[in-house]
Amino acid sequence: TVTRFISNVGFSGFSEFKKEIAQRVLKDFSTTKRLAESAESLEGPGNIFAEILNGDVENIRTLRDTISDQLFEDAVKKLCSARSIYVLGLRSSYALAFYLAFNLRFFLNKVILLKLGIGDIPEQVLELRKDDVLVVISFRRYTRESFDIAEKIKKKEASVIAITNSELSPIAKLADVSLIASTKIPTYIESCTAPMSLINALITAIALRKKDKALSALNKLENTFEEFQTYIS
Repeated sequence: TVTRFISNVGFSGFSEFKKEIAQRVLKDFSTTKRLAESAESLEGPGNIFAEILNGDVENIRTLRDTISDQLFEDAVKKLCSARSIYVLGLRSSYALAFYLAFNLRFFLNKVILLKLGIGDIPEQVLELRKDDVLVVISFRRYTRESFDIAEKIKKKEASVIAITNSELSPIAKLADVSLIASTKIPTYIESCTAPMSLINALITAIALRKKDKALSALNKLENTFEEFQTYIS
């Protein structure tokens, strides 16, 4: 029935139909249009505060309904068993990528935060092998470089875990494991609240799985904090 419907509305097959739907979902997602829409829908500082918070609450609620325990466990297992973990996030997603890599490096063997800027990505992934994992973080509007780098790493037979906002995103379709976290709030920016909650859950699950190594590393880190007087109190 679905195939006949797709054919009747003028598509050659399901792949073409799916591609058209994805393009329509992503169409006209410019920041200027979204800001204009939020200006029309939000009036008064009280409304803005409440609506943004409500949007984040709904995103976290959706996150819990979207990611099953089994899917989450699959991601944790891949990360814990990886020889090396590469983390990629560009533009606003870089903050999330940095946070994930910053925390995982204490209790996993090798965590590399990929950085653009001087054109040395080939050197950064030179030692990448098929038992490695790339975590790529990308939300609308999806950066072309994130997809291109992930695609090249995928060809090296490494596993790809995507943290993104839609199953229709280019990164999700490329990934072995897709963790979907909604970023939609009624303004021109994307919210990182639900993705950050997801990343916090991943870090905690991995730390507990690697408990002995995590405790040893954190004890050494605390001693180093005291030596360098890192914190005021």
